[in-house]
Amino acid sequence: MREKLVNIKNARKGEYKKVIKEIAKTGRCPFCKENFKYHKKPIFKRRNGWFLTDNGWPYKNAENHLIILGDKHKEDFSELTKKDLESVSFLANWAIKNWKIKGGALTIRFGDTNYTGASVAHLHFHIISPKIDKKTKKAKVVNFPIG
Repeated sequence: MREKLVNIKNARKGEYKKVIKEIAKTGRCPFCKENFKYHKKPIFKRRNGWFLTDNGWPYKNAENHLIILGDKHKEDFSELTKKDLESVSFLANWAIKNWKIKGGALTIRFGDTNYTGASVAHLHFHIISPKIDKKTKKAKVVNFPIG
C-alpha cells in the first residue's frame, strides 16, 4: 500500500477538492469500509465484497456516473482476482440493465496516482454514460482524465 491514499493535485475544483483535502489530513483511505463516511449516496447493490453506488461528484456531461468499489484496499490491477472481476462484471451488467444504459464506458485507473490522474488510490471502476445533445442527437463529451 502506498503512503499517498489521496492525491489532492488530481482533485477537481470546488467542494470535491475541499473534501479530498480533509481526507488527506486523516491519513486514511476514504473508500475502505471503516472510513467510508464521506460518500453520501446510496449503495444500490453488493456482490462478494464489491458494491455499486452513484459517484458523489459526477463528471460534467455524464447522464449516469456510477462507481463500483471493493471493500478491501487494493491499488494495483494485479491484486484483482478472478472472483473480483466476476463481481465487477455482475455489478456493471446489473447497472447497465437497471439504468437502461445504451452506451458508455467502464473504466479503472490503477497504480501510482501521479501517473493515473486519480484522486483516490483505492481501485474503483467508473460506469459513465454521456448525456445526449438534444439539438445534434450526439453524445456530449465526458472527460475522464488519465495522467
